[in-house]
Amino acid sequence: MSNYVSFPSEQPDAPVEYMVMNLVDPATDAGAVARLVSQALAPQHGEPAALFNVDPLVDYRAMRPWLNFKDGQLQGIWRDGILLSHARDMEGKAYLHLHGQEPDFHWDALVADMLDIVARYGVRHIYSFTAIGSPTPHTRPVDMLVRSSKPNASQETLHADFWFQSSFADYFEYQTSRVDLEMTNIAVRVPMYLVGHHYSAGAVAALNMVTSISGLRLPVGDLEQDAASQQEELSELMNQNEDLTNLVHSLEKDYDEKGGTPGFVTAPRADFVVPSLDEIGRAAEQFLAQVDAPEGTPAYTPEQYDPQGLTARLNALRERKAGGTVPPFEVHNEGRARKRGKHAYPRDPE
Repeated sequence: MSNYVSFPSEQPDAPVEYMVMNLVDPATDAGAVARLVSQALAPQHGEPAALFNVDPLVDYRAMRPWLNFKDGQLQGIWRDGILLSHARDMEGKAYLHLHGQEPDFHWDALVADMLDIVARYGVRHIYSFTAIGSPTPHTRPVDMLVRSSKPNASQETLHADFWFQSSFADYFEYQTSRVDLEMTNIAVRVPMYLVGHHYSAGAVAALNMVTSISGLRLPVGDLEQDAASQQEELSELMNQNEDLTNLVHSLEKDYDEKGGTPGFVTAPRADFVVPSLDEIGRAAEQFLAQVDAPEGTPAYTPEQYDPQGLTARLNALRERKAGGTVPPFEVHNEGRARKRGKHAYPRDPE
């Protein structure tokens, strides 16, 4: 029995071999690389593959929910949960995308739930992302460390011995390293002066590396355009700021003298493939779905199931308020009764 995960009632028709694991902690997401990756993959999402009870997993004081103030009232709420989505790449190949907020609590129990997910869907290959600040210049190719629980002979290896603070993906990789499950982590180096900003070139490189390793065709077009714009903006800033120019030139000199860092690699550029009519049709459907979305809808609003009974109780209060016949105490009891029932996929209050 899962601790914090709820699955759809239907069993999967066929195994899903690949899972992209991308849980974001803004405090450690250098260059917002993980967030950019998540946004790039969002148009490929389909139905939820699993829902997570985030209430016991998240420290709300560290990652506070957002509330919408409008015309004197609070009229909307948004929080970043955790969701496993069915997805299809640009050629229609199925994969799973675990996205949302990195959990704060109960990592061991969540690792057990992740093993349930792997078993349920027959996952064999998992890919995760890391972004680390580094004294590297933005004017040189993005490089990264590729770490795998099942490395091949041709894979570059960083020969080093050190300790570091783990992400949940790292923790999951370590716990599963003794089972027959391949997990690969891609750690992108972000120029230290861009750590607190977005670094689209890093997200492009990370996605291209997953494409080259897995064969999944992941989208990078919008990110590539943004990366080109960012390069132009940085060039303009260097023309205006002598200190930045000196810093970048110093990093360039050091980078060129060392010839890169042993163990770090650059991602091959994804080959361009002319899309089929079916692929063009799917892209058009995704675009129209985004255009038809209600104005002001957040880019990412995960569905959640309701083991605490909060959604059920709020719905009961709304229904009884509309009728005006049930006293508050009876509503409270009904909310508690619903809490004890099964909550597969109820809708959150609008």
